[in-house]
Amino acid sequence: MIGGLGVSSLTGRQSIGHVLFISSVFMTACCTVGVRRAGIDGLHAAAIAAVVSLLFYLPIYFVFFEDDLFAKPAADLVFQALYQGVLTAAICLALYGRAIRLFGRIQGAAFVALGPTITALMGIPALGELPSSVVWAGIIIITAGVYLASGGPLPTLRLRPSG
Repeated sequence: MIGGLGVSSLTGRQSIGHVLFISSVFMTACCTVGVRRAGIDGLHAAAIAAVVSLLFYLPIYFVFFEDDLFAKPAADLVFQALYQGVLTAAICLALYGRAIRLFGRIQGAAFVALGPTITALMGIPALGELPSSVVWAGIIIITAGVYLASGGPLPTLRLRPSG
């Protein structure tokens, strides 16, 4: 619902984004199951993911996308390495792995579904974009699903006796 009509279109640049998003969801699911099955902690999982990503992505980057990388200022390269490699990747993966160990794979993974919701809500102050009514409905459905999947209790209805 949040993706809107762009999801149904198989042409254009949006479809590339949808494929990448679905691929990342699949990889996150594999990571979730793998971390839980291996019984490793979040920091260990983050270290493995960071090293494997470096070994896989760096050669591809240098062959296909390198455009004077080493001509960039060293301070910018160090900042990006720390921000993307340590803060964003390692810390997030470590915390995610810890959540899986604490909550279990189903309850921990349920929070990943909040990604599109948080993105849509962040678009309000950051971009001035107000969600449409369909997007608001998607936000409510996703949030309710995460609440229920993470073990949130259902409200109980008490009927008053008539008379």
